[in-house]
Amino acid sequence: MALEVESQRPGGRRWAKTEETRRQLLDASREVFAEKGYAVASVSDVVARAGSSVGSVYHHFGGKEQLYLALWEEYVDRLAAAAATSVAKARKSGIEAPLDQFEAGALAYLDAVWEDRELLPVFYAGDGPPGFEMMRRRRNIEWIRRNLQVLGLGVSDENQLLGAILTALIGEAARMTAACETKRQARRVSRHAIALAQRLFVGEVAEPAAQVAE
Repeated sequence: MALEVESQRPGGRRWAKTEETRRQLLDASREVFAEKGYAVASVSDVVARAGSSVGSVYHHFGGKEQLYLALWEEYVDRLAAAAATSVAKARKSGIEAPLDQFEAGALAYLDAVWEDRELLPVFYAGDGPPGFEMMRRRRNIEWIRRNLQVLGLGVSDENQLLGAILTALIGEAARMTAACETKRQARRVSRHAIALAQRLFVGEVAEPAAQVAE
């Protein structure tokens, strides 16, 4: 009821209209970038698809580059939320093994990738705006850090390497998942990636322990 009252106020209506316009522009840019790529796509393409105006893009985003980056931030936030929610549910259900928690998060992440599969090529085609590759590398470092936390690993060089390898494995699985035609096929790729991750994790963690025992 409070939300309905708020929407009836002048400020509430303006906020709703602003969000509606932003959403329309983002949805249109999603389609245009997926079809044409960043370099070829234009603001005119986006506004024609959205039924909006060029001025609205510059008012709400500042231009094509900012629109692309806003779409990217939304995308990676959805993937991160899917993984984090799945890990939290696993912990709440009593799953304590770090590797099992990692598996739950990775599977949810890959499922989300498949659901948004038309977007992955948009951000990995190599034709993003200047500085975008650096943004992706920083985000990848953040993913490694999160994976190390879930797996209960420290920040030693060995653990950093293991975290980077596991993150790269899931990233490669994401690219293959996005290319799958069916969810069943995508899930097979995901399960295989998890099996490989388990073998890497168990092997790398057990090896130092065996050396200490010797």
